[in-house]
Parts: sequence; C-alpha cells; structure tokens
Amino acid sequence: MPSHLSQAVKRLGISGIAFLVLLAFFILFYFLGKGGLAFLCALILLPLACILLFRGFRFLQRHGLWSVRNRLLFVYGLIGVLPLFLVLVLIGLGFWALTTELAIYLANSALKTRLLSIQYCVEAIRNLPHNEQLADVPDVLKNFAHLPGLRVYISDDTGEHRFPADAPYLKVPPGWKNVHGLLVSGGHFYGWAHYSGDGEEIAALAPLSDETIANLVPNLGAITLFEDPKDKHTQGRPASAGSLRTTDVGTDKNPDFKLSVNAPDGSQGGVHLPPPAFRFDIPVWWLATTSHYHLDAPNKTFGGVIWVYSRPSAVLGSFFSGTEALRGVLFDAFIAVAVLFLLVELAATIIGASLARRITGSIKALYEGTRRVISGDFSHRIPVRSDDQLGELAGSFNQMTGNLERLLSVEKEKERLQTELEIAREVQGQLYPKQAPPSCGLKLTVQCDPARMVSGDYYDYQELEGKRLAFAIGDVAGKGISAALLMATLQSALRAQMTQYQPLRETGCDHVREIDVAQLVGSLNRQLFAHTSPEKYATFFFALFDESSRTLTYTNAGHLSPLLFRNGDIRTLDSNGTVVGAFPFSKYEESCLVMNPGDLLVCYTDGITEPENAYGEEFGEERLIDLVRKHSHREDSEIIRIVLEAVRSWTGSPELHDDMTLLLAREVQAN
Repeated sequence: MPSHLSQAVKRLGISGIAFLVLLAFFILFYFLGKGGLAFLCALILLPLACILLFRGFRFLQRHGLWSVRNRLLFVYGLIGVLPLFLVLVLIGLGFWALTTELAIYLANSALKTRLLSIQYCVEAIRNLPHNEQLADVPDVLKNFAHLPGLRVYISDDTGEHRFPADAPYLKVPPGWKNVHGLLVSGGHFYGWAHYSGDGEEIAALAPLSDETIANLVPNLGAITLFEDPKDKHTQGRPASAGSLRTTDVGTDKNPDFKLSVNAPDGSQGGVHLPPPAFRFDIPVWWLATTSHYHLDAPNKTFGGVIWVYSRPSAVLGSFFSGTEALRGVLFDAFIAVAVLFLLVELAATIIGASLARRITGSIKALYEGTRRVISGDFSHRIPVRSDDQLGELAGSFNQMTGNLERLLSVEKEKERLQTELEIAREVQGQLYPKQAPPSCGLKLTVQCDPARMVSGDYYDYQELEGKRLAFAIGDVAGKGISAALLMATLQSALRAQMTQYQPLRETGCDHVREIDVAQLVGSLNRQLFAHTSPEKYATFFFALFDESSRTLTYTNAGHLSPLLFRNGDIRTLDSNGTVVGAFPFSKYEESCLVMNPGDLLVCYTDGITEPENAYGEEFGEERLIDLVRKHSHREDSEIIRIVLEAVRSWTGSPELHDDMTLLLAREVQAN
C-alpha cells in the first residue's frame, strides 16, 4: 500500500472507513429501491457522522487553529462575517415572507371582495318585496355589472326562474343552507351565494375564469386557483382557474400537490410578470389554502389552493397604490439605511481584517524572533511598523535582544576574565612558599583566604644561613588583579633583596652578610615606589629570627601590630615606619625582642579584625585576642581554623569582603 494511502486510512480510522462503506451501501440500496435497507443504513450513518464531525472539529482545533492568525480569522468569522451573513439571509427571508404574504393577502382580499359582491346581490334580491321581486331582479343585476357572467336562480311557489333569461339551467340539489364562497361545478370555479327561506330559494353564480382570477389584483402578477386533486369528490381532472396549469397540485394536507409554470419567460397564460424595478427585484411565489364547495355536496367544504407569482416591487406597488410619494420616500430611506449598513459592515470588515493581520503579523514576527534567539542569534531585530502597543511590543523585543546581546558579550568577557583570573590564581599560588616553613627554633603556621580569585595579602618565609629564619606578612592596598600584581612585585623585590644575604658558594666565599632589617625594608620601599604607580602601596611586616640567640628582629612598616602572647600576657609589637611604596624617602627603624619558650606571635591582616556584622560592628582586635588566649594550648593550625570560622560567623555572609591572612609563630625548644 502506498505511503500516502496508508496515512489517509490511518487518519480515517475505523469510524471513517465504516462511514464510507455504509454510505456506499446507502446509495446502492436507495437507487435499487430497497427502502428498508437504505433506512437502516441511514440510522447507522447518523451516529458515525456525529463522531466524524467531532473528530474533524478536534483535528481543525489542533492543526488548523494552531496559529493565532487562524484563530483570529475563525473567531472574526463567527462574530463578524457569519452574523452578517445570517442577518442578510434573515432579511432576505423576511422580505420574501413579507412580500409573499402581502401578495396572498391582496389576492385573497380581492377574491373575498368579489365573493361578497355575489352575496350582496343575493341579499339585495331577498330584501325586495315578494310581489315585485321577479320584476326588479334585472335592475339589481345592473348594479353588479362588474361581475361578468353573473346568473341568479330563484325557486318559489310560482316556479323556477333564471336571470338573465338565457342563463343555462342549474339544478341545485336540495339541502343547501345560507352560504357563500367558492363553488366548483363541472371542473370550473364560480363565485357562489345561496339563500333558502320564506318559501323561496335564491342562488347566485358568477364564473371565475382564468382571466378573472389572474386580474383580481391588477399588475400584481400571476394568480391561480387549484382544487385539491386528491379530493375524493373530484372526478377526472381537478378544477383550476388562473394563468398556470396544474400537475398533481400539493398542499400541506396533500404533499403530492405540485404545480408548474407554463412559460419560463414570465408569461403565464397571457398574464405577464411585471418587469423588475431594480436588480434584485426577483420573482417570488407562495400559496395558501382556501375552501370551496361542490354543487352536488351541499354545505360541505373542500380544500383548494390559491397561488400567487409576483415581484416585490409589484406587491408593494399594489399594496401602497395610494401612497406613491410616501412609498418612494420609504423606499429611498430603506435603500439609504441598507447602503449605510453595508458600508459600516464593509468598514468593520476591513478594519477587523487589518487589525487581525497586524496582530498576527506581530505575533509571527515575535515567534520568528524567539526562534532566532533560541538558536543563539541575538542580533535579530523585529521591524517596528506602528507606534501603538504592538509597535511598543516589537520595540521591547528589540531592546531585550539588544540587552541579551550585550549581556552575552559581557558574559563572554567575564568568562575570559575568569579564565585569566584562574591563571592568575595559579600563578599566585606558585608565588607562595610551597614547602612547610622550617622551625629553626620558631614554628610558623600560616593560612591565606582570598576574598576573590586572587589575593592582595602577602606572606613569605625563607631559611637563611646560620640557623636564621626570615618571614614577612603584608597587605596590599586594593583587591583583585591589581593588588595581586603588586603583591607579586613585592614578593619578587623581597626575594631579590634576600639573595644578597646568601653565601656566594660559586665563588668559594662562605661569608654571610648580616641582615639590616630596617635597611632591607627601606630598600624595598624605594624599589616599589620606583616601579609602581603612586597610589599603589602596601603595609609590610618583616622579621628575622636567630635561633642561636633566640632574638627576633623586626620592622613594622605601617602594618597592624602583631600580638605576642607570653604566659597569659599580651604584648603589642612596635610600629617602625609608614607603608612601603608610597614615599621614596621614608625612614624605617627596627625593634628586637627575645622569644621565650612557649611564646606565640600572632600576625594578621585587616581582613581578620575589620569585618562587620549586620549591625555595623567590627570583629575587632579584642575578640581576636580572646579567641587566641582561650585556645592558645591547641595546635596552631587549629587556632587558625577557629579564628577564621569565628570571623565568617561574625559577618553572617558566605562571601568575604576582604582577604584574610593569619600567621602564627610559636617559639619551640631546640632538640
């Protein structure tokens, strides 16, 4: 089976295939005359048709109405086009019903007027004096000359009399009462009136020819009378009068009652349909039932039909025959209102279609724009074609994509910087000492937690000849890359200064120069000032411990004073000068102290004491002292951990606001 055919069968499903098969059987049985089987197929087809309609609606909803454009058009059709169409159909049907009812009313009224004239004739004769009645009948008939062929039959104690005298003989069956209306006799229609009483019987009869019926209402159109052909009383061809022929005429009581027009060009039996007054002045027709008598069935009525075929202009012209000027004004007003209505609907349709197109166009552009953004194209822009809310929406989308494009550029730059920071962090990690510091009678423990990827805090230590240990701690102004670069400069400058105090073994000279701590820091200050910008500086603490004399010589260049814990007492070390790198001619001094066994020297940066809590209160030096005093008996690494955790808890923030560096130097007994 071809793929497209299999897909069609799959879409139809079992219900669709069953519907098509039953429909084929229904058509077959219908043309074969198998009414019962065809009816059975129709009963089964009905629920299947409902199922297929429901499935079709669901398919239309899921596929045809997926886009907003189709939904808007569908809704607009429901609330705009469909009501307009239904209104036009309703107006057309109402106008057609009105004109046909008016036509039937005019024809019936004219026919009843004619029949009443025949009754008036009988009443006039009956009211004549009995002894003068026969003599005055001819004069009475002259007053009803508008009824051609009018004949009067009088039967009294003197005999039977006919007026005019040459009127054909009429045998009126006994039993007729006082009646008037239509009468069928010999296959023809007549106007009929009968009176019986006071010893006499009066009957009046006027033939209703085709021409008479057709001209009941002048210039109206074709009017026809039919007798019901299914009436048991009719024998052979039923009676008819008017300008149309009959072929099994049907009524509400008789669905087999049919009729046809003699001439399709509008002429019926010599009566021409009035010409159209305007383009839509189309022919209209309708029929109504009427009753009539049969001469040989006294007082019993039978069904008949009066049929009118005319135009709206002819009907209105006949109905308003005496108000031509008013009718013209009303017609002009009707046309004006109709034209205005159509113009308003046309304008509404154009505006609605334009609005729907603009809305759907904007949504389509937004949809395409979002797809482009999803694919990573942030340079796409939607054209702004209006200054309304849709235009603002398109502008907002363009602004959003522009911001996203800039954010993406910033993010890429951030990723690049992040990569560079990672490299800088690795490089900085290489600058810090990699081996555990030697004891040399003084045990060093240090930890640095940077606030960012790289740190501006500095620490270093180096073992020198003669059982000496030099160590330093500093805090560079600023944070981030610039501080890290200055820290690297400080480290390289210090290392360069330290090399001159190492023995020159390659020359065979083992002489070791004594280190002048203050002079070293001064030289470092001048070097930093010469090779860095003026606003770059650092606080710096440098110390030299001699194991043989247990002497600690130091210079504090503007750094936070280290704390010496000795036997429960606290001593703050001196400050020997200003920061390094700020002024080229700064002078520095040195201080000296002897370290006793168990002494603990705590060096720290401002990231330990200056962090604030939620109330703006700093952690402070006092809390640091209390923590170290309380836990001084612990291992130095444990003391550092406790202090750093206490500072983090104090700030209540997972992020550091400044680099934290803590260095502990504990004097130990030599083995």
